Amino acid sequence: MENLVALTIVGLGIALSIWISFYHRASTGNTANFYVAGGGISPRVNGLAMLGDYASAASFLGVAGAVALMGVDGWWLAIGFFAAWVVVLLTIASPLKNVGKFTVADVLNARFSEHSKKIRTVAMFSTLVLCVMYLVPQIVGAGHLFGLLLGWDYLPTVLVTGSLMALFVIIGGMKGTSYNQAIQGSILFGAMIFLLVFGVIHLFDGNPAGVITAAETMVPAKLAAENAAAVAAATAAGSPGEAVDAVRAIMTDASSAVTPGVGLRDFANQASLVIALFFGVLGLPHILIKFYTVANASDARKSAEITIWGLAVFYAAIFFVGLIAMYALYPELLQMIANGEVGKAKNMTMPMLGDMLGGQILMGVIAAGAMAAMLSTSAGLLISATSSLAHDLYKGVINPNSTDEEELKFAKFGAFFLAIVAIGMSVWLKEENVAMLVGMCFGIAASTFAPALVFAVWWKGLTSQAVVYGMATGLVLSLLFTFSKFFGLKTMLGLDVLVNPALYSVPVAIIVTVVISMMTSDRGNTEEFMAKAHGK
Repeated sequence: MENLVALTIVGLGIALSIWISFYHRASTGNTANFYVAGGGISPRVNGLAMLGDYASAASFLGVAGAVALMGVDGWWLAIGFFAAWVVVLLTIASPLKNVGKFTVADVLNARFSEHSKKIRTVAMFSTLVLCVMYLVPQIVGAGHLFGLLLGWDYLPTVLVTGSLMALFVIIGGMKGTSYNQAIQGSILFGAMIFLLVFGVIHLFDGNPAGVITAAETMVPAKLAAENAAAVAAATAAGSPGEAVDAVRAIMTDASSAVTPGVGLRDFANQASLVIALFFGVLGLPHILIKFYTVANASDARKSAEITIWGLAVFYAAIFFVGLIAMYALYPELLQMIANGEVGKAKNMTMPMLGDMLGGQILMGVIAAGAMAAMLSTSAGLLISATSSLAHDLYKGVINPNSTDEEELKFAKFGAFFLAIVAIGMSVWLKEENVAMLVGMCFGIAASTFAPALVFAVWWKGLTSQAVVYGMATGLVLSLLFTFSKFFGLKTMLGLDVLVNPALYSVPVAIIVTVVISMMTSDRGNTEEFMAKAHGK
């Protein structure tokens, strides 16, 4: 087993995560503790937990890999991921905490209590779709990671990962998950900064400007791999610098790694992706539910501020680390892409860079951090999904008179069922880039919860009927274009299938919500709700 040291470090990381979950097992005795840790998480821990949740497989592996293959175009994902948090802080962080309890649907139900069943049902379906689809890139990343470390087949790897994430939920609940995410967020942040510093010192003689200079010469790996002569020249080169120069000599007029336009086809695709990322976090249930884990609205804002500062540094670093990875692994990346291993090239760039710069020890640290982040993020997603399944559907619709114990059992059973669904989808979508998969989830979130929540806490004219029809329209339309992309269709409903559904589904969802609000009259407990939401 050639990567025994790295495997050992990964194993220790997983064992630590299990121990943390087991240590907090007493925090799963009732629904309040299981779903939101009883509101007892400190702002600092919660901020770091949200950083760990956000900077998981999609960011740590997917964005870095996208930059390494496409250059600056791969960084659009990171810009959207970061900018979205500013919107969250300014619009819904405080109101969400003031009026919510366990799930995102609680916010809407607090305003439209007389029509809670319809709203809870559509909110529950939206939550399940989002969380299951968000689970997929976590499992895909884990599958490729263990394939690199151990040479394991993909199927047994995703089965193990899916089982572990379900175990985390059953054992530790939200409190165990939050502390896991806080620790792993700190590890990932430290690993990213270390890669940046060590990469600059090792490859560019300690001169950060050398990274940009090299990027201006490099032909993006994805573009260079389409030229057989360039691939051959890079493979025959004796060093990364020689490989970069050799390819540039062949492709003299090609774009550089800092030239926009390599990764996305046109303006429509770019606009759709930016819209999804910018507004998507406003509707991600597993992120929004974290604001319920602190004591009050002030702590919710402090949590978001800590996360924003951490993400600002993290995503700035990830751009440079992605360019460093393109430079350091240039021949390998070209060869992998030319051999059709695009998914592996995108998702495994970071562990490969760690192995090159620091051997098995650094590779193991990076892999352990990434693996544990995938598992803790997955646990957060499962808690969000199962809390909606149990609280919104079982307690809110099917059996309103159920006991706390019955609701909790239903939630834990749901975790296993949803894990199975996520594993099945991960097998199907194994070659997709994890960051792009997450981007599609952002598009769905931006089309469902985002308009409903923003309108609910800021617009008195919103009606209960508009919430139901607006969310349902956004969900159906975004899923239609998302799966059209998965199936390789070029057009749907006479429109081009884009890299993300948001350009179509978000405006339509907003228009439907506004129009239905103007046609109907049930505006709910508007004055009371607004006063509570905004702390008046």
